[in-house]
Amino acid sequence: MTKRCMVALITPFHADGSIDYMSMARLIRRLLKEGCDGFVVCGTTAETPTLRKEERRQILRFVISQVKGKAAIYYGCGSNDTLATIAACKEVEKEAIDGVLLVTPYYNKPSQEGLYRHFSAIAQATTLPIMLYQVPARCGVAMEAETIIRLAHDHETIKALKFASSDFALIRKVKENCDLTIYSGEDEMLLEGLEEGMQGIISVSAHLILPQIKKLMEQYEQSCIDPLLHLQIKAYARHLFMESSPAPLKYLLSKREECENVLRLPLVGVSAQTQKTLDAFFASTTFFFD
Repeated sequence: MTKRCMVALITPFHADGSIDYMSMARLIRRLLKEGCDGFVVCGTTAETPTLRKEERRQILRFVISQVKGKAAIYYGCGSNDTLATIAACKEVEKEAIDGVLLVTPYYNKPSQEGLYRHFSAIAQATTLPIMLYQVPARCGVAMEAETIIRLAHDHETIKALKFASSDFALIRKVKENCDLTIYSGEDEMLLEGLEEGMQGIISVSAHLILPQIKKLMEQYEQSCIDPLLHLQIKAYARHLFMESSPAPLKYLLSKREECENVLRLPLVGVSAQTQKTLDAFFASTTFFFD
C-alpha cells in the first residue's frame, strides 16, 4: 500500500471568533494541489471542543464541497459519552465521507472493558467505517493491544487506527494479530512509524510541509532516506508543538497570511517568547518555504 499523508485540518477563525471559510477554502485548495491524500475534519487540531454542534456539521459539509472527492475525508465525532458519539455518527451517515475518527473517551478514564464496550456499541450502531484514535497524552487513557485486537476482530467496520504515542511494541502486537490500517499521529516520529509498518500519517505539520513529508515517505518506500530531510521534518514538528497545538501552527500560517492568528478560548496564541523562537528557527532555514 502506498503511504498516505492526511492533514488534521485546523479551523481558521476571524478576529471576532467566527469561522473563516474563505481561509479554509484557500488552505484546502493548496493542500490538494500539493497532493494531500485526505483530511481529518473536526479533530483535535480543529479546536473541536469549542465548536458548536451546528458549526461542526457546517464545517464538514464545507470541506466536502471543497474537496469534491479528490481526497479522503474522516470526520472526528468521538467523545467521552457513548450515546452522544453514536448520535453524532448517525447524523453523518449520509454525508460523502470515508469514515469517522473516534478518540478514546477522555476525563472519565474508562477501564479496558469500558473502552471495548464503548467502541463496540458505536460500531454496532453505525454503518460508517471507523478509525480508532489513541492519544493518551490528551485523553489520560489508552487502549491496550488486546483491546484494539478484540475490537478489530469483533467489528468489521473498525478499519483503522490513528496512533499518537511512541509505544511501538503495542503497534507490533496489533499488526501481528489483526489487519488494521495504522496511521501515525506523531509528526516528529514519522519515519519511526513507517519503520513499524504504519501506512502513513495524519499530520499537523503537513499544513506547511506536506510536499516534504510525502517526499520522505517516497524515499522510505525506495529505501533511500535523506537523513537531512528526516532531521528537518523532526525539527519542524518539534517547533510546532512548543505550545498546545494548533497555536504554533496558526501563528506560522498567519505569518504566511493564510489565516488569522486567532484561537478560541481556552486556547490562546503562542507567547511572545515562543514567537521569537519560531521566528528565529524559520529565519535560519530555507527548507520550509522554498
